[in-house]
Amino acid sequence: MTLPMPRLGETMEEATIADWLVQPGQSFKRGDPLLEVETDKTMVEYPALGDGILVETLVGPGDVVEVGTPIAVIETRDAWDSVEEPDAAASSPGAAPSEVAGTAAQALVSPDAARLRATPLARRIARENHIALSQVTGTGRRGRIEAGDVRVMLTEGASTPAVIQAAPGATASVYCVHGFAGLGSNWAALRASLQRAGITSSAPDLPGHGRNRVDAGSIEALADWLAADLASQPEPVQLVGHSLGAHVAARAAQRVPSRVARLTLLAPAGCGIEINGAFLSGMAAAPSVGELAHLMRLLGRKAAELDNHALEALSRELQGDRLSALAAAAARADVQRIDTIAPLRSLAGKIPVRAIFGLSDQIIPRDHAFHLPPAVACHMLEAGHMPHWDATEEVASIIAAP
Repeated sequence: MTLPMPRLGETMEEATIADWLVQPGQSFKRGDPLLEVETDKTMVEYPALGDGILVETLVGPGDVVEVGTPIAVIETRDAWDSVEEPDAAASSPGAAPSEVAGTAAQALVSPDAARLRATPLARRIARENHIALSQVTGTGRRGRIEAGDVRVMLTEGASTPAVIQAAPGATASVYCVHGFAGLGSNWAALRASLQRAGITSSAPDLPGHGRNRVDAGSIEALADWLAADLASQPEPVQLVGHSLGAHVAARAAQRVPSRVARLTLLAPAGCGIEINGAFLSGMAAAPSVGELAHLMRLLGRKAAELDNHALEALSRELQGDRLSALAAAAARADVQRIDTIAPLRSLAGKIPVRAIFGLSDQIIPRDHAFHLPPAVACHMLEAGHMPHWDATEEVASIIAAP
């Protein structure tokens, strides 16, 4: 059966497909979010009304679709038998639904806007203040640009980002590994910068995080999963890891060095004994929105600007105890229980390794850089614990360099 564009408000006549949260061939359960839809007032997730499989999407992110227009083909059970088929008059005779939606998108959405995900309020603030959304780092779910992200640009003064030039030979795809309690979407701004330089990238959710439902009972399990995923890549990658993800990346590179062309570590965990244990335990304890606001301020300038909408979404993401075992394995109070130095020593001479530290990092001390093996090239940036948020273009330049 076909799934029509739902009416999500009394006055809604059309809306923009922001993102598909389920991919063709994947199954879903009743209540699972299928896609994000952006109206002129808000961004909402549309949940499944029953169990099923997404067979095919008929429209893509950025397409503006009228209510009732087919947006996907799904296989369902009885729970969805009551979903109405869309009126054939909703599209022109002889035109495929995707063609109709695509024409509307071209007429109503600029090419840049169609590629970027942003809340309606963020788009309005950017438009009124003549700020290009491509200049804004999205810190919302899956890299969505929130109103607070645009307001940060207003505070700082928007400027045209530098064009990053990839060095000759630096053409390997970049594979980004997020940190504890992070998501693959945390890399959205950096990936956009790398894309402008012609460098492809990927950023999956680690086990136990986001939509990855693989168990993450131990750091060893994370390293096993990552090593297996690296082994499945068609070519060696530039492996970039952040915080706990940097430790996991080093461990995985140690196991499959032939699949890693270069290793870059951002604010790496495991390079010294000190750590802000309150941050780890707080993120693992299903924090409230208020607690999250304090925890985000520890991460750096951009994270501190997250608005209540983003904090509420993050709080929902962290509910449960999916991360408690990882937190206990990574640290005890303010003491790190993992060692990244040994894997880096074993990689010396096998692959080039770089490390980036934030001068204002409140989670991991910047002077851990002095503990690294001599072969590791270190960079210090004006940033907190999230250099790829606070100094996106600088990090991209380092990654693109030989």
